[in-house]
Amino acid sequence: MKPVYFILSLTMTVTLAYELMYDDTYYESILKNERLFNGLLECLLSDDVCSNPVFQQLKDLSPEIIETICGKCTEKQKMNFKNSTVKFKKDRPVDYDHVLTKYDPENKFRGPLEDFLNS
Repeated sequence: MKPVYFILSLTMTVTLAYELMYDDTYYESILKNERLFNGLLECLLSDDVCSNPVFQQLKDLSPEIIETICGKCTEKQKMNFKNSTVKFKKDRPVDYDHVLTKYDPENKFRGPLEDFLNS
């Protein structure tokens, strides 16, 4: 089984305040597909508009989720976000650092995020 990744946890952890294009089942299938996950990662790290509208939506939501450490999430969603992020950081540390550098270039949120992940 492919590892669960932080990036997709962003989509699976948002509350109904976000109108996502698909349900959690769709996002879970991306987690299990290395090719799709790599496509999402490429989209998130690119400065261009993503050709996949679902990936673009995730890219648009990522800054707020990282900045607020899933601030609009329910407790269950926060747990999913935490578990997925810990797994992503462990399994793909270079990609994890690239994503955080992209969405938190001044390292304002990395400390609080790490505290959350270690709690």
